[in-house]
Amino acid sequence: MSAEQPTPPQVQPAPVAPPPGDPATARLVRGYRIMAYVSALVAVAALGLVWWVMNRPVVEDLAVHTLDRDKQYPFVVDAYGFKYQGHTGNVIDEYVLRYGAWEKDHLFFVRDYLKNLNEPNAVVIDVGANTGHHTLFYSRHAARVLAFEPFPPVIATFKQNLALNPHVTNVELCEVGLGDANAELPFSAPADLNHGQGTFRVGAPMNPAMKQLDKKLQIVIGDEYLKDKNLGPVAFIKVDIEGFEEAALKGLRQTMEKYRPLLEVEVTPPPTGTIDSLDKLTALFPKDYEFYVLLRSNDGTIKGRYHLVKLDWAVHSKNEQIELVACPKERLAALPGK
Repeated sequence: MSAEQPTPPQVQPAPVAPPPGDPATARLVRGYRIMAYVSALVAVAALGLVWWVMNRPVVEDLAVHTLDRDKQYPFVVDAYGFKYQGHTGNVIDEYVLRYGAWEKDHLFFVRDYLKNLNEPNAVVIDVGANTGHHTLFYSRHAARVLAFEPFPPVIATFKQNLALNPHVTNVELCEVGLGDANAELPFSAPADLNHGQGTFRVGAPMNPAMKQLDKKLQIVIGDEYLKDKNLGPVAFIKVDIEGFEEAALKGLRQTMEKYRPLLEVEVTPPPTGTIDSLDKLTALFPKDYEFYVLLRSNDGTIKGRYHLVKLDWAVHSKNEQIELVACPKERLAALPGK
């Protein structure tokens, strides 16, 4: 009996691709293209989301960095080209101790602006200079700094900080406040927790730990006071005086019109401050200024990375304070972070 012969395997014919002009081919190509486009968009969106998560401004809580200690102590740190004397238990000084600077992003923003401006004789005016931290930083990047501070205890600390930095010879401390009239006014002293809270806005709600001084302090009209200072080109003005900014800006109007400086102004809404509308705000500046906001963020505090956005009054005025940047249009090219 003969063996059964195996059945040969059945070979399937290869599919025949439709000719190039066939409608099926066109649909297939379109399908592949759509899939490729969708994949690319998904990849770009994923990368964008990762970037946003890593770089978004995150508002922080100041109290997080006011550490509980069993004992408070003074300290001296080497900051960005200067020495700074502080004391633990104070919000500003705790930041300097922990991160090397207070409002590091603000400082780096001004540094970069002055660098871009490239004005070798640039003058900076620091209104509300406190213990001199910002002033000493500015002194490394400007030809001259005029610092205004009316509160005697922080003036004393400012002078101690100047003594720690004998190489800094371009700072002039002016022991008065700025306003829109020459006068002596009541002053609410800052609490120990934050020596930057002192204010001439005595009638406004304030920290319960703040107490009105028995002695009134002097304020002057900035334009009149600066006439005899042989200023030179004023490139930048910082105004941070706890709700009294409107009066100070009114008293600096001629200086702003003459020199067209960049300004950084802490705008405090009512009832603590007085600027309650966009019209009131813009009226405080000469014509052809544009307005931005420096956003607070964790990476700004730690790394000095600044986040500058166009002012949207309807959005930003809802916050407790606005860190306003006002730049003349002719100097927008020097404005970093736009």
